[in-house]
Amino acid sequence: LRTEVSAMSDNRKPRRKHSPPPALRGLAVGILLGFFPAAVWAESASTVRLVTGDNYAPFSDQTLPEGGLATHLVRYLFEQIVQPVEIDITGWATGYQAALDGDYAGTFPYIESEQRLEDYLFSDPLFTVSSYAYVDQSSTINASSPEDLAGLTLCLPEGFAHGPALNPLVESGSITRLTPTDMPSCFAMLQSGEADFVKINRYVARELLRNAGVPHSAIRALPFPVETVSMHFIAPRNQSGSPALIASVNQALADLQQDNEYARFVDDYLTIIYPRQMPSSSAP
Repeated sequence: LRTEVSAMSDNRKPRRKHSPPPALRGLAVGILLGFFPAAVWAESASTVRLVTGDNYAPFSDQTLPEGGLATHLVRYLFEQIVQPVEIDITGWATGYQAALDGDYAGTFPYIESEQRLEDYLFSDPLFTVSSYAYVDQSSTINASSPEDLAGLTLCLPEGFAHGPALNPLVESGSITRLTPTDMPSCFAMLQSGEADFVKINRYVARELLRNAGVPHSAIRALPFPVETVSMHFIAPRNQSGSPALIASVNQALADLQQDNEYARFVDDYLTIIYPRQMPSSSAP
């Protein structure tokens, strides 16, 4: 990762808020340990309510320390701008719409899409990730570019963006898309033969397989990145405080990126969840 994904959905209600576990209390200075009555964004000490999704480890997952790397980073950025924050975890599509409805001041982490850019203002990149097309290990599929995936069936959960490389192929019907409720279902469809490939970044792929008890050797990545995209904090265009919120997040992020502090922040977190072996920085 080391500066090296999109979104999911279901209809579940927001789950528990996350407070830092003991293992992370010394990881980032000043992480908020408590939450206060909710309020949408204003330049004050009122608590800002945010929302993210689940099952997208290591970025957003309620089973991980701090709720995932993205949740950990966003909470830290708000601490730097002296702004109490409360973060809910729910279904991706549910949280996305709830923020548009005014229930939350922002959500994360999202890649850009045409519809999202119409609905939301985007921060500077929180992360940059490469996504790969994963096929079953027994598959005879070979491809060397996104265009070679034409004629195949892609599985992406509801709420996930195709991304700029695959969007024209899906929109034209050259690629058929299956849309279950979550990414684990996509990997099950991949193994059953219902889907030909899944597009996901390597960190999320490894975590999903590990949590499902499926060895990483059961799938293989085609030998090219489908795309390299950035992940962002986003705030609804229909909320008057969103421009100031995005500006504040961008400033806190820029401050963190000075003197290699951002890289250390990310590496410190990943060392906790991958204590024995970090994923290779080059292999998918």
